[in-house]
Amino acid sequence: MRPVRPGEEVPPRAETPRVFDVSLPDLPLEAGARVAPHLVRGWWWGPPEDLAWLQSRARVHSDEATREGRLRVVRRTASELRDAAIHARRVGLRRAPDAVPTVLLVHALTGDMNAGGEGGWWAPVIGPGRPLDPSRVRLLCFNNLGSCYGTSGPADEGFPQRTDDTRFGPAPVLPKGDLRLDERSLPATITPWDQARSILAALDALGVDEVALVTGGSLGGMVVLCLAALAPERFQRMVPIATAEAASAWVVGWNHVARQAVLLDPGYPESPRRGLELARQLATLTYRAEAGLEALQPRPQAWSSRALYPVESYLEHQGAKLEARFDARSYLALLGAMDHHDLTRVPTPNGGPGVDRIRASTLTVGIDRDALFPPEHMKNLSRRLRAQGLHAEYAALCSVHGHDGFLIEWDALAPLLVRALSLPPGVGRDARLSSTAGVRARKTS
Repeated sequence: MRPVRPGEEVPPRAETPRVFDVSLPDLPLEAGARVAPHLVRGWWWGPPEDLAWLQSRARVHSDEATREGRLRVVRRTASELRDAAIHARRVGLRRAPDAVPTVLLVHALTGDMNAGGEGGWWAPVIGPGRPLDPSRVRLLCFNNLGSCYGTSGPADEGFPQRTDDTRFGPAPVLPKGDLRLDERSLPATITPWDQARSILAALDALGVDEVALVTGGSLGGMVVLCLAALAPERFQRMVPIATAEAASAWVVGWNHVARQAVLLDPGYPESPRRGLELARQLATLTYRAEAGLEALQPRPQAWSSRALYPVESYLEHQGAKLEARFDARSYLALLGAMDHHDLTRVPTPNGGPGVDRIRASTLTVGIDRDALFPPEHMKNLSRRLRAQGLHAEYAALCSVHGHDGFLIEWDALAPLLVRALSLPPGVGRDARLSSTAGVRARKTS
């Protein structure tokens, strides 16, 4: 790096990304089970002034541990989990510094909290001089509840079972010869509402009261919507990407078949290796579009009855990669979370449709060739929010690759994030009223 010349403005600095743990109160789940201990692993990247605050609120991992922990499955015994929760407890009184705004990122189904830096799932748009610049914004991302990368989930011993879903009565007693799976071998039900409440508890523990922008795609987009509905006063702007207000029968159907591939593996629940590989292969086809697959995995000119076609080799590779880095029971829990996504069912005392509670200014993003979540979902959500007097825009992300475009099309994604940060803030009790008044003023001028 060249030295700063006399009279030249000193560029802002950013620390290196860090991973941290926060110990949180027990979390009652929507279906009736309870997560205890409730430990959340997070990722931070921001200005150097943030470190003292973060260390007062969380157990911050070393640089080496942060690098080594990327996409590494965390399996803990009950005692190890309790010890980790105890070591992560902090009573610091520091609040998040006001110098920079907070941007919250929410990862997709099998992602982790490492959003940026080496190997980060959004690394090309995160970093100095990029749309999400850690010298100008505070970046936070939490491993979703139920995952296997450090937040409490089915990979941990003692995580609740499906039999603990007490809201719906006791589990059925299976007669001899019944081929249905024993609920004791299934993880407790998790929903995006539960995952959103886990993240809100983590923000509370860190002393972060206001978020300038929250964004995520696919399952992450579902959690984004739940966050904005559960705590509308907290989020100024949101960008849900390639998602929907509720999981459609199409989504649930694909997840059902993927789930059966895992459950029917003779190695389940200890080691359903082939089942997890097949589930991932099936999912990969829903994440991609025909044109993109045809471009990247074209038919060979010659053929053989004993050779795999390129797309077959590609799917085998994707399946093996996930099996090597993910936990099968966590995969089932996260598929279930996606299935149970429904913004009309708000688990709050007042209830009501979730869309009616949102106050954030919104940029919804649909992907033109997305077969899993067609862009109409995001177009319709934008229309609904505008009809309620909120600032809501829609943007199309064009990708020959389909649903996974938000993890591939960096040149198209970058300006959308810049656009999102420039949306007018929508937080506040009078957000709808002021937005509606602005619309009326424009109509009469």
